[in-house]
Amino acid sequence: MKNQDELIAKLSTIIHAGEHVLTTETGEGQQKSLVNEIKFHDFRISALSYLGRVFSQESTYYQAFKSEVSHPTASRTRRGIGMLTSARKELSGDWLETTGGAITREEMTDMLRLARMQQDENHHVAAVIIAGAVLEKHLRNLCLAKGIKLHNDLENRAVPKKGLQLTGEAYKKKLYERQDNKDIISWLELYETAAAGKNDSVTAAQAKTMVSGVLSLLVKTRY
Repeated sequence: MKNQDELIAKLSTIIHAGEHVLTTETGEGQQKSLVNEIKFHDFRISALSYLGRVFSQESTYYQAFKSEVSHPTASRTRRGIGMLTSARKELSGDWLETTGGAITREEMTDMLRLARMQQDENHHVAAVIIAGAVLEKHLRNLCLAKGIKLHNDLENRAVPKKGLQLTGEAYKKKLYERQDNKDIISWLELYETAAAGKNDSVTAAQAKTMVSGVLSLLVKTRY
């Protein structure tokens, strides 16, 4: 998988940067052996950016790195390298296609149950917002697993693609049928309407169709 290879190569580069930080260690043998502060923060920022984009900012990897790799010391740097090495091992396996996908699918199914509860209680906007968040997450997982880049490269910055762009690229790659793509586009537009606070624009029928449709999409589009 080209995209998987690119992710692993990028992570290896960040790990190498962390190892380079350790070459600046001073006061070796002391309780708090320091490293070059500028190089440390470059390493930390790169790692957090990567972990946030690939695993999400809510992931254990991101949260642990953010809290544990916080000071320019050799021990904290080694701790960060260890976390990134663990993440690389996970990516090198079947994480993108199996473990991560399966866990996320289960979590997303639970979220859709919550959306259905909101729908049953006539909270149609809330139901659409929950279902829309699930849909976007599912699209990102699917595209990542199938080698579709999740970001546009603009002025040396990685800008996340919108759901509409992702579904267009997924459809071109024949990851699902034309009708599925049309449904996804309409759901994403409804999600945007609901998120903008336009409560009167969401009907009970629309919410019901979207929640059921997103659940069906989860079942038939595997990573």
